Amino acid sequence: MKISNIECLVVDGLYPYVIIDTDQGITGVGECFRRAPWVIKSAIETVFSEIVLGKDPTDSSNIWNQLYEAASVCGPYGSLLTAISGIDIAIWDINLQVSSIPLHSILGSKKKNQIKLYASSMKRDMSPEEEADRAASYYDQGYSFYKMHSAYPEEIDSPRDRTIQHVEAIRKKLGDKLEVMVDVNGAYSTKKAIEIGKQLQDLNVFQFEQPVHVTDLDGLKQVSDSLDIPVASGECCYTVGDFKHLIKQGNPDIVQPDVVKTGGITEFLKIFPFIKSQNKSIMIHNTQPLISTAVHAHFLANDEDLTLPLEYNIEKISIRENPIIRNNFEAENGMINVPESAGIGLDFDISEMRKRQTLI
Repeated sequence: MKISNIECLVVDGLYPYVIIDTDQGITGVGECFRRAPWVIKSAIETVFSEIVLGKDPTDSSNIWNQLYEAASVCGPYGSLLTAISGIDIAIWDINLQVSSIPLHSILGSKKKNQIKLYASSMKRDMSPEEEADRAASYYDQGYSFYKMHSAYPEEIDSPRDRTIQHVEAIRKKLGDKLEVMVDVNGAYSTKKAIEIGKQLQDLNVFQFEQPVHVTDLDGLKQVSDSLDIPVASGECCYTVGDFKHLIKQGNPDIVQPDVVKTGGITEFLKIFPFIKSQNKSIMIHNTQPLISTAVHAHFLANDEDLTLPLEYNIEKISIRENPIIRNNFEAENGMINVPESAGIGLDFDISEMRKRQTLI
Protein backbone atom coordinates (compact mmCIF):
# COMPACT_ATOMS: atom_id res chain seq x y z
CA MET A 1 0.00 0.00 0.00
CA LYS A 2 1.31 3.44 -0.98
CA ILE A 3 0.18 7.00 -0.36
CA SER A 4 -1.08 8.31 -3.69
CA ASN A 5 -2.38 11.79 -2.82
CA ILE A 6 -2.25 14.37 -0.03
CA GLU A 7 -4.04 17.70 0.23
CA CYS A 8 -5.09 20.21 2.86
CA LEU A 9 -8.62 21.61 2.82
CA VAL A 10 -9.15 24.82 4.77
CA VAL A 11 -12.82 24.45 5.66
CA ASP A 12 -14.85 27.63 6.26
CA GLY A 13 -11.66 29.66 5.98
CA LEU A 14 -10.38 28.51 9.37
CA TYR A 15 -10.12 24.75 9.89
CA PRO A 16 -7.27 22.89 8.13
CA TYR A 17 -7.93 19.21 7.40
CA VAL A 18 -5.49 16.78 5.81
CA ILE A 19 -6.86 14.27 3.30
CA ILE A 20 -4.57 11.36 2.40
CA ASP A 21 -5.50 8.73 -0.21
CA THR A 22 -3.84 5.39 -0.84
CA ASP A 23 -3.54 3.28 -3.97
CA GLN A 24 -5.86 0.76 -2.31
CA GLY A 25 -8.73 3.23 -2.07
CA ILE A 26 -8.46 3.96 1.66
CA THR A 27 -8.68 7.60 2.74
CA GLY A 28 -7.48 8.99 6.05
CA VAL A 29 -8.44 12.37 7.50
CA GLY A 30 -6.33 14.40 9.91
CA GLU A 31 -6.83 17.71 11.68
CA CYS A 32 -4.39 20.55 12.35
CA PHE A 33 -4.61 23.29 14.95
CA ARG A 34 -6.71 26.06 13.49
CA ARG A 35 -4.26 28.99 13.68
CA ALA A 36 -2.39 30.10 10.53
CA PRO A 37 -4.27 27.69 8.22
CA TRP A 38 -2.65 29.02 5.04
CA VAL A 39 0.86 28.46 6.37
CA ILE A 40 -0.18 24.92 7.29
CA LYS A 41 -1.74 24.27 3.88
CA SER A 42 1.32 25.57 2.06
CA ALA A 43 3.70 23.44 4.13
CA ILE A 44 1.62 20.28 3.61
CA GLU A 45 1.16 20.68 -0.14
CA THR A 46 4.77 21.64 -0.90
CA VAL A 47 7.58 20.53 1.42
CA PHE A 48 5.75 17.75 3.24
CA SER A 49 3.91 16.26 0.25
CA GLU A 50 7.25 15.41 -1.37
CA ILE A 51 8.15 13.35 1.69
CA VAL A 52 4.81 11.56 2.06
CA LEU A 53 3.84 10.67 -1.52
CA GLY A 54 4.72 7.10 -2.46
CA LYS A 55 5.41 6.06 1.13
CA ASP A 56 3.90 3.02 2.82
CA PRO A 57 1.59 4.46 5.54
CA THR A 58 2.39 1.56 7.87
CA ASP A 59 5.89 3.05 8.19
CA SER A 60 4.40 5.90 10.20
CA SER A 61 7.31 6.41 12.63
CA ASN A 62 9.84 6.78 9.81
CA ILE A 63 7.53 9.17 7.96
CA TRP A 64 7.16 11.26 11.14
CA ASN A 65 10.92 11.43 11.60
CA GLN A 66 11.41 12.61 8.01
CA LEU A 67 8.70 15.26 8.38
CA TYR A 68 10.23 16.49 11.63
CA GLU A 69 13.69 16.62 10.08
CA ALA A 70 12.35 18.72 7.20
CA ALA A 71 10.56 21.05 9.63
CA SER A 72 13.68 21.42 11.78
CA VAL A 73 15.24 23.67 9.15
CA CYS A 74 12.71 26.33 10.18
CA GLY A 75 12.07 25.64 13.81
CA PRO A 76 10.45 23.08 13.91
CA TYR A 77 7.62 24.47 16.01
CA GLY A 78 4.35 26.33 15.54
CA SER A 79 2.50 25.82 12.29
CA LEU A 80 4.99 23.26 10.96
CA LEU A 81 4.38 20.90 13.89
CA THR A 82 0.62 21.39 13.66
CA ALA A 83 0.85 20.55 9.95
CA ILE A 84 2.72 17.35 10.85
CA SER A 85 -0.03 16.64 13.39
CA GLY A 86 -2.66 16.56 10.64
CA ILE A 87 -0.55 14.33 8.39
CA ASP A 88 0.30 11.93 11.19
CA ILE A 89 -3.31 11.61 12.36
CA ALA A 90 -4.48 10.92 8.79
CA ILE A 91 -1.84 8.19 8.43
CA TRP A 92 -2.95 6.62 11.71
CA ASP A 93 -6.55 6.81 10.51
CA ILE A 94 -5.57 4.83 7.38
CA ASN A 95 -3.66 2.16 9.29
CA LEU A 96 -6.43 1.66 11.83
CA GLN A 97 -9.01 1.34 9.05
CA VAL A 98 -6.85 -1.31 7.38
CA SER A 99 -6.78 -3.22 10.68
CA SER A 100 -10.54 -2.60 11.22
CA ILE A 101 -10.03 -1.33 14.77
CA PRO A 102 -10.65 1.96 16.60
CA LEU A 103 -7.73 3.91 18.02
CA HIS A 104 -8.44 3.02 21.64
CA SER A 105 -7.96 -0.69 20.82
CA ILE A 106 -4.22 -0.28 20.34
CA LEU A 107 -3.82 1.86 23.46
CA GLY A 108 -4.85 -0.87 25.88
CA SER A 109 -8.05 -2.08 27.46
CA LYS A 110 -10.86 0.47 27.26
CA LYS A 111 -12.08 1.48 30.72
CA LYS A 112 -14.64 4.14 29.79
CA ASN A 113 -17.36 4.42 27.13
CA GLN A 114 -17.85 8.13 27.80
CA ILE A 115 -15.47 10.92 28.65
CA LYS A 116 -16.27 13.70 31.10
CA LEU A 117 -15.97 17.19 29.61
CA TYR A 118 -15.53 20.66 31.01
CA ALA A 119 -17.20 23.69 29.48
CA SER A 120 -14.54 26.00 28.08
CA SER A 121 -15.78 29.54 27.50
CA MET A 122 -13.59 31.53 25.10
CA LYS A 123 -15.39 34.88 25.42
CA ARG A 124 -13.61 37.78 27.06
CA ASP A 125 -16.24 40.46 26.44
CA MET A 126 -18.83 39.51 29.08
CA SER A 127 -19.71 41.30 32.28
CA PRO A 128 -19.21 39.36 35.53
CA GLU A 129 -22.96 38.80 35.73
CA GLU A 130 -23.10 37.50 32.15
CA GLU A 131 -20.20 35.14 32.91
CA ALA A 132 -22.04 33.85 35.97
CA ASP A 133 -25.23 33.29 33.96
CA ARG A 134 -23.28 31.40 31.31
CA ALA A 135 -21.56 29.23 33.90
CA ALA A 136 -24.91 28.46 35.50
CA SER A 137 -26.45 27.48 32.17
CA TYR A 138 -23.70 24.91 31.57
CA TYR A 139 -23.98 23.63 35.12
CA ASP A 140 -27.67 23.02 34.36
CA GLN A 141 -26.62 21.10 31.22
CA GLY A 142 -24.60 18.63 33.27
CA TYR A 143 -21.13 20.22 33.36
CA SER A 144 -19.43 20.24 36.76
CA PHE A 145 -16.34 22.16 35.56
CA TYR A 146 -16.30 25.55 33.81
CA LYS A 147 -13.27 27.41 32.46
CA MET A 148 -13.33 31.15 31.89
CA HIS A 149 -10.81 32.99 29.73
CA SER A 150 -10.09 36.34 31.31
CA ALA A 151 -7.64 39.24 31.49
CA TYR A 152 -6.01 40.71 28.37
CA PRO A 153 -2.99 38.78 27.03
CA GLU A 154 -2.15 41.64 24.66
CA GLU A 155 -1.86 44.04 27.62
CA ILE A 156 0.19 42.61 30.52
CA ASP A 157 -1.29 43.48 33.95
CA SER A 158 -4.10 45.41 32.29
CA PRO A 159 -6.05 47.77 34.55
CA ARG A 160 -9.15 46.59 32.68
CA ASP A 161 -8.77 43.08 34.11
CA ARG A 162 -11.85 41.88 36.02
CA THR A 163 -10.89 38.25 36.58
CA ILE A 164 -11.62 38.33 40.31
CA GLN A 165 -14.98 40.01 39.81
CA HIS A 166 -15.98 37.31 37.30
CA VAL A 167 -15.11 34.50 39.70
CA GLU A 168 -16.88 36.29 42.55
CA ALA A 169 -20.02 36.56 40.40
CA ILE A 170 -19.96 32.84 39.63
CA ARG A 171 -19.49 32.00 43.31
CA LYS A 172 -22.34 34.33 44.26
CA LYS A 173 -24.68 32.61 41.81
CA LEU A 174 -23.61 28.97 42.26
CA GLY A 175 -21.59 28.77 45.45
CA ASP A 176 -19.10 25.93 45.28
CA LYS A 177 -21.33 23.60 43.24
CA LEU A 178 -19.30 24.28 40.10
CA GLU A 179 -15.54 23.85 39.77
CA VAL A 180 -14.15 27.05 38.25
CA MET A 181 -10.93 27.27 36.25
CA VAL A 182 -9.23 30.47 35.12
CA ASP A 183 -7.11 30.77 31.97
CA VAL A 184 -5.41 34.11 31.38
CA ASN A 185 -3.18 33.06 28.45
CA GLY A 186 -0.07 34.66 29.92
CA ALA A 187 -1.65 38.01 30.75
CA TYR A 188 0.26 38.67 33.98
CA SER A 189 3.72 39.49 35.19
CA THR A 190 5.04 37.08 37.81
CA LYS A 191 4.26 39.46 40.68
CA LYS A 192 0.71 40.10 39.45
CA ALA A 193 0.08 36.39 38.79
CA ILE A 194 0.99 35.53 42.38
CA GLU A 195 -1.24 38.36 43.67
CA ILE A 196 -4.20 37.24 41.56
CA GLY A 197 -3.51 33.58 42.26
CA LYS A 198 -3.79 34.09 46.01
CA GLN A 199 -7.17 35.74 45.54
CA LEU A 200 -8.25 32.82 43.32
CA GLN A 201 -7.21 30.46 46.13
CA ASP A 202 -9.55 32.26 48.50
CA LEU A 203 -12.34 31.81 45.93
CA ASN A 204 -11.66 28.05 45.76
CA VAL A 205 -10.68 28.09 42.08
CA PHE A 206 -9.75 24.62 40.82
CA GLN A 207 -6.95 25.62 38.43
CA PHE A 208 -4.99 28.70 37.33
CA GLU A 209 -3.82 28.28 33.73
CA GLN A 210 -0.89 29.90 31.94
CA PRO A 211 -0.52 32.78 34.41
CA VAL A 212 2.61 34.20 32.74
CA HIS A 213 3.97 34.21 29.20
CA VAL A 214 4.65 30.72 27.84
CA THR A 215 8.37 31.46 27.48
CA ASP A 216 8.76 32.63 31.09
CA LEU A 217 9.36 29.28 32.76
CA ASP A 218 11.22 30.85 35.69
CA GLY A 219 8.18 33.02 36.32
CA LEU A 220 5.88 30.01 35.99
CA LYS A 221 7.88 28.17 38.64
CA GLN A 222 7.71 31.13 41.00
CA VAL A 223 3.94 31.27 40.59
CA SER A 224 3.52 27.53 41.03
CA ASP A 225 5.75 27.45 44.11
CA SER A 226 3.91 30.41 45.66
CA LEU A 227 0.35 29.07 45.35
CA ASP A 228 -1.61 26.20 46.82
CA ILE A 229 -4.04 25.88 43.91
CA PRO A 230 -2.85 23.89 40.87
CA VAL A 231 -1.09 25.87 38.16
CA ALA A 232 -1.48 24.53 34.62
CA SER A 233 0.59 24.93 31.46
CA GLY A 234 1.68 23.06 28.35
CA GLU A 235 -0.68 23.94 25.51
CA CYS A 236 2.22 25.61 23.68
CA CYS A 237 4.58 22.65 23.98
CA TYR A 238 5.12 20.60 20.83
CA THR A 239 7.45 17.66 21.48
CA VAL A 240 8.36 15.42 24.39
CA GLY A 241 11.54 17.50 24.71
CA ASP A 242 9.46 20.63 25.23
CA PHE A 243 7.46 18.92 27.98
CA LYS A 244 10.67 17.79 29.68
CA HIS A 245 11.88 21.39 29.66
CA LEU A 246 8.51 22.72 30.87
CA ILE A 247 8.35 20.35 33.83
CA LYS A 248 12.01 20.77 34.79
CA GLN A 249 12.08 24.57 34.56
CA GLY A 250 8.45 25.62 35.10
CA ASN A 251 7.17 22.91 37.46
CA PRO A 252 3.43 23.23 36.70
CA ASP A 253 1.07 21.03 38.70
CA ILE A 254 -1.10 20.20 35.69
CA VAL A 255 0.27 19.59 32.18
CA GLN A 256 -1.82 20.16 29.05
CA PRO A 257 -0.74 18.40 25.83
CA ASP A 258 -2.79 18.76 22.63
CA VAL A 259 -2.53 16.18 19.85
CA VAL A 260 -3.13 18.68 17.04
CA LYS A 261 -0.09 20.66 18.21
CA THR A 262 2.34 17.91 19.19
CA GLY A 263 2.95 16.41 15.76
CA GLY A 264 0.05 13.99 16.04
CA ILE A 265 -0.43 10.59 17.62
CA THR A 266 3.14 9.37 17.07
CA GLU A 267 4.65 11.99 19.39
CA PHE A 268 1.63 12.02 21.71
CA LEU A 269 2.37 8.36 22.50
CA LYS A 270 5.74 9.49 23.90
CA ILE A 271 4.44 12.58 25.68
CA PHE A 272 1.63 10.91 27.63
CA PRO A 273 3.75 8.33 29.51
CA PHE A 274 6.51 10.89 30.12
CA ILE A 275 4.14 13.30 31.86
CA LYS A 276 2.75 10.47 33.97
CA SER A 277 6.27 9.36 34.91
CA GLN A 278 6.85 12.83 36.38
CA ASN A 279 3.84 12.47 38.71
CA LYS A 280 2.07 15.37 37.05
CA SER A 281 -1.66 15.55 36.45
CA ILE A 282 -2.82 15.62 32.82
CA MET A 283 -5.67 17.83 31.69
CA ILE A 284 -5.71 17.79 27.90
CA HIS A 285 -5.91 21.05 25.97
CA ASN A 286 -8.66 20.65 23.37
CA THR A 287 -10.39 23.51 21.56
CA GLN A 288 -11.56 21.77 18.37
CA PRO A 289 -14.70 19.62 18.35
CA LEU A 290 -13.99 16.81 15.88
CA ILE A 291 -10.74 14.85 15.37
CA SER A 292 -8.95 16.57 18.24
CA THR A 293 -11.77 15.67 20.62
CA ALA A 294 -12.07 12.13 19.24
CA VAL A 295 -8.34 11.31 19.53
CA HIS A 296 -8.17 12.70 23.04
CA ALA A 297 -11.26 10.70 24.01
CA HIS A 298 -9.55 7.50 22.78
CA PHE A 299 -6.52 8.21 24.96
CA LEU A 300 -8.57 9.03 28.05
CA ALA A 301 -10.81 5.97 27.62
CA ASN A 302 -8.00 3.56 28.38
CA ASP A 303 -6.52 5.09 31.50
CA GLU A 304 -8.35 4.96 34.83
CA ASP A 305 -5.73 7.22 36.40
CA LEU A 306 -6.70 10.13 34.15
CA THR A 307 -9.76 11.49 35.93
CA LEU A 308 -9.65 15.19 35.03
CA PRO A 309 -12.21 16.23 32.41
CA LEU A 310 -11.47 16.97 28.75
CA GLU A 311 -11.75 20.55 27.52
CA TYR A 312 -14.76 21.23 25.27
CA ASN A 313 -15.10 24.52 23.41
CA ILE A 314 -18.65 25.82 23.97
CA GLU A 315 -18.54 28.62 21.40
CA LYS A 316 -20.39 28.40 18.10
CA ILE A 317 -18.13 26.56 15.68
CA SER A 318 -19.14 26.29 12.03
CA ILE A 319 -17.98 22.70 11.53
CA ARG A 320 -20.12 21.64 14.49
CA GLU A 321 -23.12 23.87 13.77
CA ASN A 322 -23.09 22.82 10.09
CA PRO A 323 -21.56 19.34 10.31
CA ILE A 324 -18.87 17.97 8.02
CA ILE A 325 -19.27 14.49 9.53
CA ARG A 326 -22.12 12.06 8.99
CA ASN A 327 -22.14 10.37 12.38
CA ASN A 328 -23.21 11.98 15.64
CA PHE A 329 -20.37 13.24 17.80
CA GLU A 330 -21.98 15.74 20.15
CA ALA A 331 -21.62 16.39 23.85
CA GLU A 332 -24.56 15.46 26.02
CA ASN A 333 -24.94 16.10 29.76
CA GLY A 334 -21.30 17.08 30.00
CA MET A 335 -20.10 13.82 28.45
CA ILE A 336 -19.04 12.59 25.02
CA ASN A 337 -19.01 9.03 23.68
CA VAL A 338 -15.74 7.37 22.74
CA PRO A 339 -15.92 6.55 18.98
CA GLU A 340 -16.15 2.85 18.15
CA SER A 341 -15.75 2.81 14.36
CA ALA A 342 -12.46 1.76 12.79
CA GLY A 343 -9.83 4.48 12.60
CA ILE A 344 -10.31 7.73 14.47
CA GLY A 345 -14.02 6.95 14.31
CA LEU A 346 -15.51 9.94 12.49
CA ASP A 347 -17.24 9.63 9.11
CA PHE A 348 -16.24 12.74 7.18
CA ASP A 349 -18.29 14.04 4.27
CA ILE A 350 -15.33 15.01 2.10
CA SER A 351 -17.55 16.30 -0.71
CA GLU A 352 -19.11 18.75 1.76
CA MET A 353 -15.64 19.74 2.96
CA ARG A 354 -14.59 20.47 -0.63
CA LYS A 355 -17.64 22.67 -1.15
CA ARG A 356 -16.70 24.66 1.93
CA GLN A 357 -12.97 24.91 1.41
CA THR A 358 -11.63 28.43 1.10
CA LEU A 359 -9.15 29.14 -1.67
CA ILE A 360 -6.72 32.04 -1.87
